[in-house]
Amino acid sequence: MAIIKTEALVLRTIPFQDSSCIVKLFTKEQGKISVIAKGARRLKSNLRGYLEPLNYIEAIYYYKATRDIQTLSKVDLLRALFINTTDIESSIFGLAVLELIDRVVHDHQHDAEVFDFSVQTLETMDRYSDNCRVLFIHFIISIAGILGYRFETDYCSRCKNRLSAAIYDSGTGQLVCQSCGSYLSSPYKLTASDLQFLNNLHKSSLETAINPMTLPASPDRIIYILLAYLAYHIDSPLNLKSLSILSELSP
Repeated sequence: MAIIKTEALVLRTIPFQDSSCIVKLFTKEQGKISVIAKGARRLKSNLRGYLEPLNYIEAIYYYKATRDIQTLSKVDLLRALFINTTDIESSIFGLAVLELIDRVVHDHQHDAEVFDFSVQTLETMDRYSDNCRVLFIHFIISIAGILGYRFETDYCSRCKNRLSAAIYDSGTGQLVCQSCGSYLSSPYKLTASDLQFLNNLHKSSLETAINPMTLPASPDRIIYILLAYLAYHIDSPLNLKSLSILSELSP
């Protein structure tokens, strides 16, 4: 049995028995893991309050390769993200980042680049809550690229002509021009301004993505196209519950 100390993001927490909980962590050292936090729900537990989603922590746990669930020993809180915001929308986008990580990262898939970028994105969202929608779109584009599925917005995947507007072809998981996609009944269409917006984000770092940027007319449609694209390539649905909550709150 090994003792592992690592930075981690708390993805979700599930009550277990009378006073404990099972915690899904995205760790820097071992990727996504599950730990049991014994007695964490007791009023006097030194773990109480540290294991909430959106907390950035340093965790110490006992690791045994034959176990699916490891045993948590100690937690230090590095940062409680979104704790000071009154903007519920920014917190929902933060939760959407966690949910997306949980869907695209496999258990024990060690990827320090994804971990560091996820932490940086959440910290930037926390500081610049007015830009959370743009930052979330930037996060999807960047994660797709890191995983090897760069979202091509320059050329039609069929005729290879430069795109001035596009249609997302759900059958191939690619963008096509209006001519090549004339037979498609897809609701996923991108205008010239949508493509320009995405091209700008492709070239943006987190630092430049927070600069004033004109959102296209339907940014949520862009989010759903990007999620449909990523779902196609990882072969798993990406219906994020967080975004469903956001749509219910929208007027």
